[in-house]
Amino acid sequence: MIDEDKNTIPIVLHEVANRLRVRIDAKVQPYNLTRMKWLTLAILERDNGMSQSELAAKLDVDNSSIARLMTRMEQRDLIHRVCDENDRRVLRVFIKEEARPLLQELKKVSDEIRNQALTGLSVKEQDDLLNLLLVVKNNLDK
Repeated sequence: MIDEDKNTIPIVLHEVANRLRVRIDAKVQPYNLTRMKWLTLAILERDNGMSQSELAAKLDVDNSSIARLMTRMEQRDLIHRVCDENDRRVLRVFIKEEARPLLQELKKVSDEIRNQALTGLSVKEQDDLLNLLLVVKNNLDK
């Protein structure tokens, strides 16, 4: 056995991430979305117009997977792709206006999941948790 302690940081982080994935999947299913489409919309809401390859890197998927995802999202009228004006090989991805009402609904879903996950933590503890996780993330990016 690698580690006899069930409460190591990597194991607990994995379990928390898994529970979040399950919760998100259940919450976005009524909107006929997948977690990946939801995450894509959330990323684009913060950085609308990013390149398709930048989006693939943020989602940690390969080029063929992102292309299929973008095609499905275009078919749902959630996004549209435009060739970059400086480099026609680069596709920029934008949220369509038709998707804005859905984004408002997804914001409520996100708030609900966040509130449930952070129940019992003070605002300071929530801030501390986020800052500590960002430190861990940055350490692993090195």
